[in-house]
Amino acid sequence: MELKEFIKTTLTQISQGIIEAQEEIDGTDMIVNPSGLATNQNGDKYLRTDGWRYVQNIEINVGVTALEKEGEKAGIGIVTGFLSGGAQASTDNSNQTVSTIKFDIPVALPSIPTPKGHKATRSLSMKSSVI
Repeated sequence: MELKEFIKTTLTQISQGIIEAQEEIDGTDMIVNPSGLATNQNGDKYLRTDGWRYVQNIEINVGVTALEKEGEKAGIGIVTGFLSGGAQASTDNSNQTVSTIKFDIPVALPSIPTPKGHKATRSLSMKSSVI
């Protein structure tokens, strides 16, 4: 598989995964890859359009294998296991490449209002110092 085909297929599958995840959780309070993000001085992300709701990145690091067999269409798949020392050589004409892909997806996790009667476990007072 050529690099450009690998990149195109990988990005397409990530994009489709995000769309399908959002469709699957429709009706919940979770938002996958929300628009309208703002970043504070510390780099924290907030969803401006939803009351400055905190958004965190979900880091995904996967092993991906690209397999090409003679006379067949190339494809990619997630590596689900590791090869052991007892692996046997194959006699078919194929080319397999294993890579890792690491990416982040911003997510606003579901939230609910703080229950009435909830008591803070620590003081919320903040002191500012002047230098």
